Amino acid sequence: MKCSLCIDLLYLEIGPDGPVFSDTKKLLSGMELAKKTGYDTVEFWDWATRDYERLIRKKQELGLDVAAICAKDRGTLTMPETLDRAQAGLKETIEVAKRLECPNIIVTADPNPKLSREQCHKNIVEGLKRLAPLAEAGNVTLVLEPIFEGSYFEDSKEAFQVIKEVGSSHVKLLYDIFHYQLMEGNIVNTIKENLELIGHLHSASVPGRNEITEGELNYRYLIAAIEKMGYKGYFGIEYLPTMEKEASVIQCRELVEAACK
Repeated sequence: MKCSLCIDLLYLEIGPDGPVFSDTKKLLSGMELAKKTGYDTVEFWDWATRDYERLIRKKQELGLDVAAICAKDRGTLTMPETLDRAQAGLKETIEVAKRLECPNIIVTADPNPKLSREQCHKNIVEGLKRLAPLAEAGNVTLVLEPIFEGSYFEDSKEAFQVIKEVGSSHVKLLYDIFHYQLMEGNIVNTIKENLELIGHLHSASVPGRNEITEGELNYRYLIAAIEKMGYKGYFGIEYLPTMEKEASVIQCRELVEAACK
């Protein structure tokens, strides 16, 4: 199992007006921290709002891999009137992903209270079917990420059903263990039953979304179980540190490595 460090959430701050997301400078620092602390791979969210040319240069300078980035203009799959913009955004993202040698592009589906769930489901499937040929031609995988709040999806069953209905090997699910523990639990069995539909994993402690060394989940057991299943994708650590960052990310990496032995 390959481990990646999400350098975006690592530097998220909460200001008086809400979340303050990482800027280019912080992502560059995150790349340097990852290299210093023994990580070979990082991932981050939006590229279009950052100076991605600097990120590409830093990635090459440090010899890092990039596991995943987010698609530009994502999230509107339930709204077919925005699909042309989503397609254009994905085309741009694929070109950046190629330069980063990044295999996975994250897409999401926001809720749409104006439409029934049945219609939203249909729109998501049709939208992904239109995006899939772009991913296939670009040799990248779209990973659909349901989240606990702010997503159309309320469980993994419907999300996996969407992936099945799309029917492309270049469209899979991003299974976020933190979010799914909050949504439904039953992590190991769900992953095992749907392993071929999962393209990427995210992790953090529950309930705090902090280091995987803490919380109600036994990540050493989870990681060993997933490794035994034969999962070949990336295991992304996407969390908010509670201690000095260098010590924090080292502890997380050491847990993953110990679990995989």
